[in-house]
Amino acid sequence: MKKLNWIFYIKYVLLFFLLIFMIRLLSGSGTSSTPAAQVDADVTSAINMDMLSAADHRMFKRLYGINANDYEDVRLYVSGSNMEVEELLIVKLKDQSQAESVESAINTRLEKQLQSFEGYGPEQCKLLNDHILDVRGNYILFIVHNDAAAADKAFRKSL
Repeated sequence: MKKLNWIFYIKYVLLFFLLIFMIRLLSGSGTSSTPAAQVDADVTSAINMDMLSAADHRMFKRLYGINANDYEDVRLYVSGSNMEVEELLIVKLKDQSQAESVESAINTRLEKQLQSFEGYGPEQCKLLNDHILDVRGNYILFIVHNDAAAADKAFRKSL
């Protein structure tokens, strides 16, 4: 009889700890305190950046139609050639509510690029279609690159 009582209590204790774990998991803000410079360094070191160069906030505004000053940090790298689509964007949001507008701007940019290269740039269209858009808490990564998966892995690990 005593053995049955212990099992009964152990079940409830384990259930209690599982409930606490689930509450903490679901209530977590998902924000990362990792500095944008560190995320940038981790991601850029994971891929070949020979074809990409840093762009300024004016270029970000021109390509994405949103103001970089509205966000905590924006890192944009673009190809030096208009005939190449490789691109890397890392945005650190001030607030997670900004994610939707950034995602929308990225999708608009992606659609324009696909329209531009449709019909004569099959390799470029393949890269665009294989892009990675990863939203993790207060960070967004958008990459069009042959090594996009490696960049995304470094991005996730950095956070």
